[in-house]
Amino acid sequence: TSRERWPREDFQRTMTAADTTAPSSAASTATAATTSTENESSEGIAGRTNYRKWDKITRDLVTETEEEEERESALESEKLGHTRVPYSKAEEEERVKAEAARKAKQALDAQKDREQAATAILEDILEEEEECVISPDMLGGKRVVLLRNITGPGKIVLPPVLSQLGHTAEQDNVCVRGLIKVFIENCTDVEIVSLCKIITSTIEVTRCENVQLGIGQEKISTIQADMCSDLTIKFQSAGIWGGKEDRIYHAGVSDMTVILPNHDKLKDEPIRKSMDYIKDGAQERGNATKEEYQFVTFVEQATNQLKTESLVRIKGRMLTETERRETGEIEPSQENKGMDAEELKDVINQCVTHKGEGNDAFKQGEYAQAVLFYSLAIDKSEALPSYSTADDSNSNKNKTTFTERHICYSNRAACFLKLGHHDKALNDADACLNLHPDFIKALFRKGLALHAMKRYEEARPVLAKCLTKEPKNKQIQQALQFCEIHLEKERRKRMMG
Repeated sequence: TSRERWPREDFQRTMTAADTTAPSSAASTATAATTSTENESSEGIAGRTNYRKWDKITRDLVTETEEEEERESALESEKLGHTRVPYSKAEEEERVKAEAARKAKQALDAQKDREQAATAILEDILEEEEECVISPDMLGGKRVVLLRNITGPGKIVLPPVLSQLGHTAEQDNVCVRGLIKVFIENCTDVEIVSLCKIITSTIEVTRCENVQLGIGQEKISTIQADMCSDLTIKFQSAGIWGGKEDRIYHAGVSDMTVILPNHDKLKDEPIRKSMDYIKDGAQERGNATKEEYQFVTFVEQATNQLKTESLVRIKGRMLTETERRETGEIEPSQENKGMDAEELKDVINQCVTHKGEGNDAFKQGEYAQAVLFYSLAIDKSEALPSYSTADDSNSNKNKTTFTERHICYSNRAACFLKLGHHDKALNDADACLNLHPDFIKALFRKGLALHAMKRYEEARPVLAKCLTKEPKNKQIQQALQFCEIHLEKERRKRMMG
């Protein structure tokens, strides 16, 4: 991005404002304020400089922005069309899409509320006995079961009688009786055996340690295991898992073993395979950590053996390596950190959204909240390809990354100055300058942070550099003068012993 230019008279206000729009003209007001502070600061006791007045002016350089920001916000809203009717059919369609997305989110939240209302949560059910058989009465008529925070040793059984829960109506010759879904969370040293019908054929296991999951009489198609260690999944009967569409999805799971009866009647030994996300080659990809790297285990139909492959998102679909080769899809390049165009666009949009939220919070004076939003934008952007000002001429590169990360650092530095966290403001100003060495707002904020930390020797060359870039700017002149006054004051103290 090219360096922004502002009217000199407005520099006092704009140097500490979030980088959203060019500031509106307030030349006469700013000039009057500057003249006033200059006259006040020149008066002192017995003709000496009044240092308290200089300090007040320094603080004003950081805090005097709110009214100007409100005017900018109104202008920005008008420019963005938030206060007018749509100009075009395309714009109207975008608004319709946004409203549809809002309603979809509301519907999703309502669905989640309904699911929670239908869930029977069972916790600490092994405290008084080594084996617990779940009865219909324990579920209270609910058919989604959550086994949570259970510590063994012990055994939990989901018995066949649970298959009779529900009404007797049938749809498309599929009986709707049975449990709907089973969740297992934060369990340790427990054996869990499922002997009942689960309508969705799905069990999810999350953050468990030393858990043995036994699947008995009823078919299960999908098991999702996340962030577990020492997990054993044993299918006790032939034919209940292992078909073409049956899958075990796992991420962040170490020391997992899958045991499956052998279809070959000549072989008594079951089919067995061990998995570990580190040994299997989990990698950081896009926003995902190694623990979030997805694998899938299934029965390879040609060999009747268990096979584990990584999953790759390509064009919005999750494909195994085999499926990717068969369809001829190309894996996303390492330059794009393993993300395809759709994922890149999604992350960039998230960064832009969080930056905008930070700007809005800053304008409302909610500086701590603004810090949070700018931090989210910065953190999200770390998953994207690197960017520097040298890439400005590369339009293709700019489409695959977030080009305003340096502004987020600079804006967050402004928030930290407002909050009095001068060391953090200094760190963010430096981070911005590493990405955009000529970004004068960050350079000025670095000088203000050093001055506020009383590191005047370091602040002086930084402010002097700002002055070379904006030689007629009175605010920089004042800041540099404050710094020199403090340096002279310290020199005299040292001379006086």
